[in-house]
Parts: sequence; structure tokens; C-alpha cells
Amino acid sequence: MDLDEVVLGAVGGPAVGPVVLPASPLDIAQFIALHAAACVGADYSNVALLNATGESLRIFHGSPLDQEIADRYTEVAVDAPYPITAAARLGSSVVLPDLEAYQEHFPDIIGDTIAAGIGATASLPLQRIDGTPLGAIGFGWAHPPTFDPKLRSALEAAALLCSQTLERAERYDDEHQIIVELQRRILDDLPQCDGFDIAARYLPAGGSTPVGGDWYESLRLDEDRVAFVVGDVAGHGVTAAADMALARGMITALLHSGVAVADVFSEVTAVLSQSRALVLASAALVVVDEASETMTFATAGHPPPLILDRGGHVRALNTANSPLIGLNETLFAGTYRLADTAPFPCGSQLVLYTDGLVERRDRSFATGVEQMATGLSDIPTHLRPVELIDALLAALIGTRTPTDDIAILVVEQLSRST
Repeated sequence: MDLDEVVLGAVGGPAVGPVVLPASPLDIAQFIALHAAACVGADYSNVALLNATGESLRIFHGSPLDQEIADRYTEVAVDAPYPITAAARLGSSVVLPDLEAYQEHFPDIIGDTIAAGIGATASLPLQRIDGTPLGAIGFGWAHPPTFDPKLRSALEAAALLCSQTLERAERYDDEHQIIVELQRRILDDLPQCDGFDIAARYLPAGGSTPVGGDWYESLRLDEDRVAFVVGDVAGHGVTAAADMALARGMITALLHSGVAVADVFSEVTAVLSQSRALVLASAALVVVDEASETMTFATAGHPPPLILDRGGHVRALNTANSPLIGLNETLFAGTYRLADTAPFPCGSQLVLYTDGLVERRDRSFATGVEQMATGLSDIPTHLRPVELIDALLAALIGTRTPTDDIAILVVEQLSRST
């Protein structure tokens, strides 16, 4: 078994053993402890990670160490008299080629070492690329090997690869927390508007950074008009989350300043075009006029919103779709309608969503939209928006893990007397 295969299995490549993805540093450490021994011909391996203060180490043991012994070495002080703590503390390898060396240098653990059936060990420091310590990795052999240059080189390569993998997992954790907080701040702030029943849901994609560029928004523009937006910025991770916040903020500001629905997306593109970074996004914008029971809508490279009326009839708002936000619109001049209007009587429901809800590898995008429209029209009784979201997710996603982020916003205009 090659160590690259072990590490790939821990971070999303060919799986060598059970691991939950995406993996945290603790998941990675346990995975490596279970599998790294075979990569260098050892009988046992363990991994020790420094805590945040650098005062103690969390040790993850591989098999077949007796559980009673393992339990004694789980949380240990960094200055404890053990080979793996010495490697982490000193930043240098500690090789004990036989039990005599153990007795000389680490007499406090000679009894447990013999009981574990270990006759020789090698402990190597794990360090970040900037040289700061992560912890250490240890290997044990029942029968002492010859610590020749070939074995020492293999041990150093193993420690380097494990260090790099653990550091990537740390960065993922930091990035994940930043994105989660940004996403929470943006998506949890969905104001309820008088005259409307509004519900929204966000589902992250599985098996990757669990947040990305999908968003939804509702905002009251004046006494009679309320705007609803759903959008999707290309990509995942911190960059997509930041781009999403930027696009959402610009759309909100333009709507509040009175820019017409037909001009909002082109104005955002004009601003984005001044940046060197390419930001691409799709979006659907609907402004509902309560007094006239109508809506003005526009989409930019986005799935068409759907209207479900009280009679169970479904209509797709697909008559005003401009290019993706961020694309040079002069290439498409005169080939699309910027905005359109449609009736939106009381009791009707508006469904805005991102493509993760309808797009799958085993069916076309158009088929997904058609299936969604059919599912809406087949609903036997009137559901509230929050119930309608549950029904859509059950029908279109079911128990599978979505491969793309999903944002859904469902709006029902209530009677003014309600």
C-alpha cells in the first residue's frame, strides 16, 4: 500500500478505509493512525496532535494496540516522557532501535511497550510549511528492523505527506467556519413581509465544502411592492461566498435605489466588469405589486421561476432571460427580453430556486424543470410555502445527497383581509 493512497482515501480520493468526508484534522489523524503502518512496513502507527495551547497532545492509536494500553495514552502533556511527545516537542526524530534503548531513554513506558509487543519505534515530528509544530507520528515494529537510509527516507516522506494533509485539513476547517458564518449572516436574515407567507431553505452540496454561492432574499421596496431574489454564484468555498455577498449586496442596493427590474442585472454586470476577477452568477428577480396583483420579473442565466395558482395550474416565467451576470452583454445585444410582467393573484404561489434542485447527471435540466412543474400541479391540496418546500425536496431530492447547492424561496400573496 502506498502512503499517497492512504492520504487520498482520507481526503476524498480512493478510499482505503471508512472515513467521513469532508474530513477534519481529527478525522485525518485517526485515519492515518489506522493505516500508515503498512506504508513503511511497521506493525503499528499512531498520530499525536498538539492542542490549541501547545501544552498537550491528543494521541490517535492504530490497531492492534490493546485498548487498555491505548486509553492510558490519549491526552498527554507535551512534556510527558514518551518518544512521540519528545518528537513533537523537540521537532526532531526519535528512533529507538531496540528495548535496550527504551530502557535507557524512556524507562517509564518500558512495561507498556513490552506488553504491546513492540520491540522498536520511530517517532517523527509533524510540522506546517512555516515550521510550526502540528504534533508527531509514530511507528512500531514487533521485530526491530534495520534503520537503514531507505527506511529512514520512507519514514521522513510519510511524515511530510501526513503533515501536508493535516495542514490542508486545518485550512479547510478555518475556511469552513468563515463561510458558514457568512452564509448564516446572509441567509438567516430573511424578513417577513406583511401580506405574504414566505419560506426559504438552503441545502449545501454533499462531499465538498458545504457552503457556496447560492442565496435568497426578500425586501420591501415601498407600500405596495416587494422584491424576491434567488441567485447562484459560480464555485464553492470562500471565494464563492464572498462573490455571492458582493452580487447580493449590489442587487439589493440597486433595488432600494429604484433601479428598474429590467436594468438591475446589467448594472451589476457593469460594475463587475471593472474588476480583474471574473465573477459569474445567475439570478431570478421578481417584484410583486400587491395592489395590482401583478409581478415584474427578470432572470439572468437562471432557471425560470414557477407560479402555482389556486386551481393547480403551473406557469413558468421563462419570457425574460438575459445572459449570466458578469458576461459582456454587448455580445448578446438585442437577442433577449430584459423583463416581463405576469398576473399574481392572491392565493397564488411563486417558487424561485437554484439549478441544484432540478439538475442531475442522469437527466437534462429541462427535464428537471418539467418534473418539478408536474409535481407542483399534482399536489392535491393547498400547501403553505414551508410545506411546499418539503414536498418539492422529497419529490426531487428524496434521500440522496445533492451534488450542488440548493436554494429555494416560496412566496404566497395573501388576501389583504387575511
